Amino acid sequence: MSSSLPLVTVWIPTCNRLSLLKRAVKSVQNQTYKNVELFIVDNGSTDGTVEYLKQLATDDQRVRYHCFETNQGACSARNYAIQHAQGEYATGLDDDDEFLPSRVETLLNAFDERYAFVCSGYIWDYGKIQRALLDSDLVINIKTQLNFNQASNQVLAKRTRLIEAGLFDESMVSSQDWELWTRMILKYGAAIRISTPTYIVHTAHDKPRITDSLNNRVVGFEQFYERYGHLMSNTNKKCFNFLVHYSKGQRVSFGTVIKFFTPAIATKLLRAWLASLFPKLARKRLELFKRD
Repeated sequence: MSSSLPLVTVWIPTCNRLSLLKRAVKSVQNQTYKNVELFIVDNGSTDGTVEYLKQLATDDQRVRYHCFETNQGACSARNYAIQHAQGEYATGLDDDDEFLPSRVETLLNAFDERYAFVCSGYIWDYGKIQRALLDSDLVINIKTQLNFNQASNQVLAKRTRLIEAGLFDESMVSSQDWELWTRMILKYGAAIRISTPTYIVHTAHDKPRITDSLNNRVVGFEQFYERYGHLMSNTNKKCFNFLVHYSKGQRVSFGTVIKFFTPAIATKLLRAWLASLFPKLARKRLELFKRD
């Protein structure tokens, strides 16, 4: 991994999702930027992942791994990788997602020391249909970040900054990424988001995402509010309260739209309202998106 170019660590936490992990790993190996360290932390898998990682590290000197005997949680796995990695920069990848080929190169080229981190738009993959999200350039200050997670679930940052900021909070049951990016913005200043989507979030597989239960999402929002509610403006609180309302599966009526309306989430409110008005149509639309 000797190179005049800076080393970038990509961390991947995993647990019993070998077939999905292989796709994620390949997407890192196929990056146009080659000076990459891939650090995989396994959370007690029993599906052959450990054997795969041993062979992978033998075949590719850029790969490092660590195996917990039992499941320590995704945040613990991420933190272990960040703390023991060698990269000057670091970024993450969930084991069921993938990088587009130029992701690392694109983010590194856009990185600016004046900002806390850099992130990009991403693609939400339903199976048959893909939709680009957060695909606009934005300077993410604390005001906009407290509306919702403007940085998505992954960023690229100096590895030392991630450590100095305190890493992922292992007491958070969800919204751990939103919480850490918010903490970094408070510590280092605004971040930047570039419009080019460079990451694919896959949702069509039959395995749960890392934080998938309704209760976890709601509890995570409550934990987030305990930390940052005192910094929220009225607009921030409207956005946040709508996230909680929607995550609880509550109906979105016209009154809900009026109650939570703010330009920052106008599109989200409209889509949720239409889905509530025409639930059968919304379900059919989602089924079509997911159909292979």
